[in-house]
Amino acid sequence: MKIIALVFAGGNKYSFTKFSKNVNDFVVLEYPGRGSRFNETLITNIDLLIEDLLPKITEEIKNGEEYIIYGHSMGALLGYSICHRLQQMKIKQPLKLVVSGRRAPSSIKGKILSDLPDDLFWQEVIKLGGIPDELKEHSELIEFYLPILRADFKVVYSYNYERKEKLNIPIDIFHGTMENMTENEIMDWKNESNREVIIKSMEGNHFFIFNHTDYFIDYFNGLVKGNINTAILKN
Repeated sequence: MKIIALVFAGGNKYSFTKFSKNVNDFVVLEYPGRGSRFNETLITNIDLLIEDLLPKITEEIKNGEEYIIYGHSMGALLGYSICHRLQQMKIKQPLKLVVSGRRAPSSIKGKILSDLPDDLFWQEVIKLGGIPDELKEHSELIEFYLPILRADFKVVYSYNYERKEKLNIPIDIFHGTMENMTENEIMDWKNESNREVIIKSMEGNHFFIFNHTDYFIDYFNGLVKGNINTAILKN
């Protein structure tokens, strides 16, 4: 079993290092404009980013491997959208979609953070959590990081929800207790699949997953071993 992971806004393939080092076949896809793809042009439209990522996913499963798609925040929205695209194209589906840190795709969009001036945009990003202390006051790093973040926030805002055929795969949903989401925005995930949708709340802010790394390492290892129906029920 292979886990194909999609990172959050501003992330790169090293953002999930704690998972990839401790979980077999945990593959993190890289987006253009960062990490090993630094020299490529940043993408600001979700449809174009999906078109970029689809061939990479099909390459990962070309030998018929069973797989799971996991995404956090922006990665969750991408994972959901990619699963729909795979279903429409009749390409081998993942056994399960796993998302964290993301309200249901049918939720109304929030304010357009990507259009804010740099200082205000950076303040809003910090409020989400997950920014290392050494980066918060380092002007050169901030200058490097801001265009990537701004492009990714534009990707998220470019998404337009359309009611379509439900997914035919189960979905596991994780969210933090201190995230800026209403109960309805989380529960609406249950409308997105014909299969079982399980929702689990965990203590923490938007980047709660990094406060529960041992839990998620066990969870992902359970999925890799084929325990796709019970992994989320672990206490």
